[in-house]
Amino acid sequence: MKKLLLASFASITIAATGFGVSSNVSTADAAETPVQQTTQSTNDVYDQFIEAGGTKALWDNIVMPESSGNPDAVNELGYRGLGQTKESWGTGSVEEQTKGMINYAEERYGSVDAAIDFRVANGWW
Repeated sequence: MKKLLLASFASITIAATGFGVSSNVSTADAAETPVQQTTQSTNDVYDQFIEAGGTKALWDNIVMPESSGNPDAVNELGYRGLGQTKESWGTGSVEEQTKGMINYAEERYGSVDAAIDFRVANGWW
């Protein structure tokens, strides 16, 4: 009886914690593949962002906190793109989004640096 109870408890614990899930992909492969794909994708977006006139500071302080570098990001409030905006440039290409972010920063805050300072101080821009 004790063995049956312990086995049942172990099964419930394993099911509740998610351990014991099986697949045909090794754990190492499953853990590395999405990260590598995401990193490569983010690197490609970053390269396009820089080519379009973005800066590392703009990327690190606004893009990454806002969208994690995903030009297709949409939050629960409907803000979109690299800079999480409702402006039309939020759904454009990486180049359009970058130029839109720069224009927005300059028009609203006076400069990209001032926009970054505001974002760092307030958690939004």
